[in-house]
Amino acid sequence: MSKETKTFHIDGCDYSFNFSAFKHLFSSYKTNERITITETENRLSKSLNLSSDAIHNWRFGNNAPSNIDLIRDIAEALGISNYKLLLIKKTGDDKMGTNDRILDSLKRIYDAAIIYLDDYDVTSGYAMYWQDLEEQGYSKEYIKNEIYWLASNKLHQVEIVLQQEYIILHNLDIYSKLENLIISDFCSLWDMKLEQYCDYTPFDNLDEFNKKPKPAEEHQVALNKLNEIMAEYF
Repeated sequence: MSKETKTFHIDGCDYSFNFSAFKHLFSSYKTNERITITETENRLSKSLNLSSDAIHNWRFGNNAPSNIDLIRDIAEALGISNYKLLLIKKTGDDKMGTNDRILDSLKRIYDAAIIYLDDYDVTSGYAMYWQDLEEQGYSKEYIKNEIYWLASNKLHQVEIVLQQEYIILHNLDIYSKLENLIISDFCSLWDMKLEQYCDYTPFDNLDEFNKKPKPAEEHQVALNKLNEIMAEYF
């Protein structure tokens, strides 16, 4: 089956349905709800008044939703506050002039960033680390300091890769964009989370926990920004 996508014009930019984001957020919803893939597809199809085959096709990158209202409904059904996480900005076919050295350099930075973001995602924003240490009887202040060290060390590994590529990329605008993304956006992911965890215990107070942006959403926001920057060259 061939992939069919539609272009949506929003705020002066062109977007299309982000199959990868949908698959990731679908999986996160399934995990949080502790249900099977089939049950998740059936639940979404009922909520959206569509066949489960339609949901199945989206998961495998076929026949994207045809209108923006449906995409908003999908976001709501998945418990996502920002429907634009299910969209990807189109950048056109023209890529900036480049060479193999630049592409290799950018790929190394991208790989390091993906590993960092994946760790944040699979640990539910480090909540799993927090819970594990709390069950061992440590104080919140001790846990906060431990996770701060852990998260900052993981971020530093990405910063080191970025710095190693300075000699190749420093004259290009993309270097400053990546530097700002890593130093600001990536750091904010866990910096704000630790303050939230000091106010309440993750998992023990799920109602309060669910009022905050979910780690899967925050992961997707950061990933979308990273991909948009990289799309200038790839």
